[in-house]
Amino acid sequence: MRRFWMIVLLLVLAANPGRAQQATPPTDIPVPVDQLEPKKINPPKVINSVDAHFSDEARRKKINGRCLVSLTVDTNGMPQNIKLVRCTDPSFEATSLDAVEQYRFKSAATQEGKPVSVKISVEIDYRLYGGFKRSTVGRTPVSYTFKTSPGITSSAPDANGVYPLTETTSPPILTKFSDEGYGDEAFRVDGKGACDIALTISANGQPSDPVVTSCERHVLEKAAIQSLLNSKYKPGRVNGKAVPMRASIHLEYGGISPKP
Repeated sequence: MRRFWMIVLLLVLAANPGRAQQATPPTDIPVPVDQLEPKKINPPKVINSVDAHFSDEARRKKINGRCLVSLTVDTNGMPQNIKLVRCTDPSFEATSLDAVEQYRFKSAATQEGKPVSVKISVEIDYRLYGGFKRSTVGRTPVSYTFKTSPGITSSAPDANGVYPLTETTSPPILTKFSDEGYGDEAFRVDGKGACDIALTISANGQPSDPVVTSCERHVLEKAAIQSLLNSKYKPGRVNGKAVPMRASIHLEYGGISPKP
């Protein structure tokens, strides 16, 4: 049975006016060490790539943007199973897929030099001189949901007077989301970039004591915490009164942005 190793590879391509111009390929592709060490795999290296051109639609819109494309680099260094993960605007989709299809690689290999197939991701960055922000709305599409923290069995406050979020309480409200890098990190994840962070929101709406209960990728954790700590909230309520409350916030890349 043919085996595939999972590796995340992000090649950021800068762009001149009118096209996504390839930067000089790095000598060593930045692959997370924790994904390579257990397998003792040397990552693939780009030996030939092409420019991803701006489509006519993107030119008309005068927008910047980026796309994330997943693919498998086979043992001959050829791209296979090319799939679009996400784009900030649909006008970049076809040109990104067309460009990645023409990439050629030196295949990944074991420490003994045996070629192996790996799954990677390629990020293409489109920058048009005088172009607008990366999406048509200029905002990172991060969605959030308040949930009861894991392990909660009672609606009573703790020794410090902090209430848990339960069905009998009114949850806090995130009034202004401050993206401190979470959106960028989540964009690069082949998935939803989901994280669950337990947080205490004071009776004055101040966040504190963040604890990561789960995250789709470890690299998302720091940015997710910092984003939530810098965001603005209205406190949770019990019987109509503002109280300090402990809740879990579920973040995902995608959906509707939290509104200020």
